[in-house]
Amino acid sequence: MRSHSTPGPFLRPVRVTITIPYNAYQALIERSNHQGRSLSNLAAYLLETSLQAIHPVEYSQSRTEAIDGFQRRA
Repeated sequence: MRSHSTPGPFLRPVRVTITIPYNAYQALIERSNHQGRSLSNLAAYLLETSLQAIHPVEYSQSRTEAIDGFQRRA
């Protein structure tokens, strides 16, 4: 069994469970309905874009390392 930090043969999404304030949940529901996308898809998109905005260099390096790790194992 692989750890969460070790890339497998494919970089696939990982399921997580979080607890958020009710107001944030309501805002996500309204926005996802308005955009016609699932709550999960919207939450994943918002998390990813916020990580890119806050730490663009670290985020791109961690993605590159994960891809490089996969290529070395291929």
